[in-house]
Amino acid sequence: MDRYLIKTKRKKEEKEIRHFPSTSGLKQSTIHSLKRVVVVEDIKRLKSKLLLPNQSKSVMIESLKALGMKIPSKEVLQSTKIGHTVKRLKQHSDEDIAREAKRVYIKWKDFFLEGKNRPPIEVKCDKKSEAFRSKGKALLAESLTVEEDHVLVDAIERETFHQHKQLFSSEYRRTLRTLVLKLKHNPDLRQKVLDGQISVEMLVKDFKKR
Repeated sequence: MDRYLIKTKRKKEEKEIRHFPSTSGLKQSTIHSLKRVVVVEDIKRLKSKLLLPNQSKSVMIESLKALGMKIPSKEVLQSTKIGHTVKRLKQHSDEDIAREAKRVYIKWKDFFLEGKNRPPIEVKCDKKSEAFRSKGKALLAESLTVEEDHVLVDAIERETFHQHKQLFSSEYRRTLRTLVLKLKHNPDLRQKVLDGQISVEMLVKDFKKR
């Protein structure tokens, strides 16, 4: 049968070339970066930073700028009382902090005056996680020898949760237990934290479990 076959030179198939738009210079948006997606935990964490005594100027301004990137609903403003905190900071003795607080306050106020109060997407922790976190705060308060509602207790727990990507993970629980033990059995460390000589961010970072 081969003699009846005519062999011809096979042409090289042209490869299909697809052109995709370049993504260089583009940054992928995340849920945290969207203005009208409000993670309530972030608002509370930033508030705890602003309320800490002996807080550094750079952290204060950084926290206010982070708040300025969000538009919380009136309900979130009222439930977290972050609006009151920002309003008080308008009278801060440091001009830069006061200026940044005024900028955030005016931005939020103008937004609602213009009638743009569309319900934002609010992200919250579930009740089971909140219950465990409350127990963690109680242990932190005991190790620091302060009341459970002390702003430092709130700040340390929220920073721990934040540094673990706001996940109720085994790493988060291990870090929290380590912090409780270190603060309880190391008076020098405990006093430095209470006096503001060691920042909350550095404290959690130093004992963070991975």
